Order: sequence, then C-alpha cells, then structure tokens
Amino acid sequence: MKKTLFILTALLLLNGLTGCGTIVQLIDPTEKYQAYDGTKFDWQQAQKWGLPILDLPLSFLLDTALLPYVWSQEE
Repeated sequence: MKKTLFILTALLLLNGLTGCGTIVQLIDPTEKYQAYDGTKFDWQQAQKWGLPILDLPLSFLLDTALLPYVWSQEE
C-alpha cells in the first residue's frame, strides 16, 4: 500500500512540475485560446520531453469542458 501511494504521489508531483497545458495556454497573453490548445501543447511537450504525456488526458478533459468558452469567444 505504501509503495502504491509513493508511486501515485511521485506521478502527481511530476505532473505538477510540468504544468497543466490547458492552464498554460489559457493564461498565455500572446495568443488567443482556441479549442484543445492545452492538449496540443501537452502533445508537443510530450514529443519533446516525454513527461507531460501524464497530463494529456487531464488537459483533454479540461479543454472539452472549456469548449463553450471557446465557442462564445468566436464571432
């Protein structure tokens, strides 16, 4: 049980260190947030570094939840 808890804690810390791709893209002032930008960002980082792949499913879920926001910004 302790070993499982340790592994889960380590994975969560690694994910926290890489940052959430959706949040990174959402607060980026240089570009307008578009649909699934966080997932795209995580995929690019995963190809470059490998670690952010842990955040990819969470970014996909958050990007999906933010679709109404994206659609409301389009005119």
